Amino acid sequence: MNKKIILIVLALVGMVLEVNAKKKSGEDVFPESLPMKKDTVDTNKSENPKDLTQVLATPTTMERANIVTPSAQQVNDEILAGIKDSLIRMRKIKFSPELLREEKELKLMFDSLLQRDTRSEERIEINNRIFARFRNSLRLQGSFFYPFDSLQNIGRIYSDDYNIRVYTWCIELEDLSYRFYGLIQDLNTDKVWALEQNSAVYIPRETQKIAPRRWYGALYYKVMNIKKGDDPQYIVLGWSQPNPSMKMKIIDVLDFSDEKLLLGGDETFKGYHGKADRIVFTYCSNLNISLVYDEKKKRFVFDHVTPLSDEYDNPLGCNGPDMSYDQLKKKGKRWVLKKDVDVTNDFE
Repeated sequence: MNKKIILIVLALVGMVLEVNAKKKSGEDVFPESLPMKKDTVDTNKSENPKDLTQVLATPTTMERANIVTPSAQQVNDEILAGIKDSLIRMRKIKFSPELLREEKELKLMFDSLLQRDTRSEERIEINNRIFARFRNSLRLQGSFFYPFDSLQNIGRIYSDDYNIRVYTWCIELEDLSYRFYGLIQDLNTDKVWALEQNSAVYIPRETQKIAPRRWYGALYYKVMNIKKGDDPQYIVLGWSQPNPSMKMKIIDVLDFSDEKLLLGGDETFKGYHGKADRIVFTYCSNLNISLVYDEKKKRFVFDHVTPLSDEYDNPLGCNGPDMSYDQLKKKGKRWVLKKDVDVTNDFE
């Protein structure tokens, strides 16, 4: 078994035992050796109840996007804290003392954004400063495993092999459009890739390689390795909103070939329109569709999206779920579409 996987498994086992023991004894879950203080990682308390509505979107939107709920995020933070503790004790990682200071400054910048009813230009300017500072923070030693717990407005997810960490967030502008921000951190190369939305959110073509500086904009909520070696690839699941009347979910690929990053696979999928580099779903903004990975059956499962009938309140002619489900499952080198699959009891 790969040494890294063994290390992570040992870390998780140690975390579970230690966190449970500390909880029972009333001790602080976060070890004193870590560069953080208890008052900076209270995941149950929100100093500003409008943090999700003003920065990431409304709670309903985030829930519909399948973004991690606060309770699940708290569990995830505890797992990350346990992994950090175990790795530190194994002397595999050290944290720069500047990380805590950077986290505090970033939190203050987010708080300043939340405490004012700013115009679009001001919100973009503040977030551009946050983006630049956060990008520099990720170059500090140990930042890959540093939890950044107090930054509740940023999605922080690891790939299933713990080689990639993806950070995404967004702000809502005056015209009800969104501006997305993204950073990707590579553990093996120490590189930090910036995803830059330099225009309005757009719907990408399914047969198109996209450079990071021409990113369409999305919140990613799952990252899964599909190709190992020197040129790894990862599938990401994401949510976006191209305009106030339309939402989008996407299955895309992060391709790290030739020490560069491109979005889009090498005809990784065989979908509704034949071979594709990604799969895109668009649907009415007042509706919701599911898009998840079924670990048990090793497949992606999602609502079948179809144009809504005239009987439905659908003045814009957009799409919606029809109560059936489709899947993408690996066959050879591609993930192949199969329509109308049974998902009864699959996720119990």
